[in-house]
Amino acid sequence: MSYVYAVARLRGMENHILDTAFFSRLMDSAGIDDAIKALGETSYSQWISQNGNNFDKAIDSEMLSTCEELKTFVPDKELLDIFRLPYDFHNVKVLLKGLFKVRGGESEGRRYDLLSKLGTINTEELMNAIETEEYGFLPYGLTDLIPQCWQLWDATKNAQAVELLIDHQMFSAMLKVAEDLKMPDVIHWVRSRIDAENLRSAVRLSRMKYDSPKALPFFHEGGTVRPDDMAKLLSEPQETWSRLLSHTDIGGVLSALQDSGDIKTSLSDVSKSLDDYLIKVLENAKYSMDAPANVLLYLLTKEAETRNMRVALVCVAGGLDREFGRRLLSNVR
Repeated sequence: MSYVYAVARLRGMENHILDTAFFSRLMDSAGIDDAIKALGETSYSQWISQNGNNFDKAIDSEMLSTCEELKTFVPDKELLDIFRLPYDFHNVKVLLKGLFKVRGGESEGRRYDLLSKLGTINTEELMNAIETEEYGFLPYGLTDLIPQCWQLWDATKNAQAVELLIDHQMFSAMLKVAEDLKMPDVIHWVRSRIDAENLRSAVRLSRMKYDSPKALPFFHEGGTVRPDDMAKLLSEPQETWSRLLSHTDIGGVLSALQDSGDIKTSLSDVSKSLDDYLIKVLENAKYSMDAPANVLLYLLTKEAETRNMRVALVCVAGGLDREFGRRLLSNVR
């Protein structure tokens, strides 16, 4: 199926992505009112006015509007599903954790305000399905997953173990959707995303002094690096990790981090580098006017913009260190 028209549309939309100059101006705002005024000159303005200057809702509305616009011209909606599917699994986590609390006696356990509309499943339908235990229509293996989550919770009362089970299924579902599309670049990106998440976990678990056997359950299947090999990193000094993974793409991220010393100082720097890496994995698609991977590349670039927007506005609204905020910005043009 040809993607020439879709890619041409995306090229036009890319012209409206906010650049370094805008984010510099946003970070330099004297206060939140000045920042909101700056947003009034962008595509976010309509959502600011509709949400009473609630910038969190405005940012979500902009991202949702982008997804809905892409649905009108992207030939394979499953490409959008790969991007949106993690938000479904986020919503499952929110709803289950709320019910765990309610059944444990906390009447205020439900947090519907944390649900995201960016998922592929209508939030009302998902909420009703989970609360009434009618899972039959749910996609992505959720029909079987949710009862397993309840069984695990009843046996262990371990919310982290339940979240890990959900994440395992999320990555499995993403990989299945990609493989069904039979698009090599998209499959490679999903596998790279799994690698990135596993590496993020390795850094975190290393700082928590986990050993390899204890860490192994935290790593997801499906990446280009086997979970066993990721777990083995925990038995080695971090300075050697880039050499141990030198045969992989993700090893290059480690090498750059270790050269700068960031891997030893801030998990936020590691996360930022991995977010940048996941966009770079798709950058070759920019040189093709018919590559479906351009759809994912645009969505990730737009998502990075919204993430940067949140960072900047939180810094301005809270009077936080602007230089620290600038360090957190990723993939700014």
